Amino acid sequence: MEGLEEFLTHYREVARKAENRMQLNHVCVRVDDIDAAERRFEESFGISGFVRPGGKLFAGEKELSVAWVTDDFYLELMQPLEDQQLGYDTGCGHAIGHLSEVGFFVPDMDEALDHLTSLGWVVTDDIKDHGARMVKIDTDPPSGLPVELIDVRFQE
Repeated sequence: MEGLEEFLTHYREVARKAENRMQLNHVCVRVDDIDAAERRFEESFGISGFVRPGGKLFAGEKELSVAWVTDDFYLELMQPLEDQQLGYDTGCGHAIGHLSEVGFFVPDMDEALDHLTSLGWVVTDDIKDHGARMVKIDTDPPSGLPVELIDVRFQE
C-alpha cells in the first residue's frame, strides 16, 4: 500500500522517543465519510498524505486513515460501522465528527496499565497488529475521553 510503509517507519521512530514516558502521538476523530473528510482536511488545512493502514480494527470501526500533522503528531480519521447520531447540537443540523480517542505511545504496556488501572481506568478493547499492541481504555462509568495506548515494542 503506497505510503503505508513510510508512515509506519516514521511511526516507529516517534515511538522510540517514548523510552521513559507516555507520549501524546495522535487524536482520532469519527467522521461520516472518510474520503470526504480526507479531501476536506487537505483542501482546508493542507493536511495531506493520508494512508489507510488496514489490518485489525477496534470494535465498531469500519475504516481508518492517518496523516502526519507535525513530525511527532498525526491525525487519525475513523469511519464507524454504524451511522453516527447527533451527540452535540452545533446548530449545523448534521451529525458532527466526534473525538474517538487520544493516543499515547507507552514504553511498557503492562507498566502503563498497572498505573492507569490503579487510577480507575479499565481496558475496553485490545488488539495486536502491525507489530504493536494497542489498547483502548476508559473510566467506569465512561468519561467521554477514551484513550488509546500503543506499545510498538510488543512482540508475539
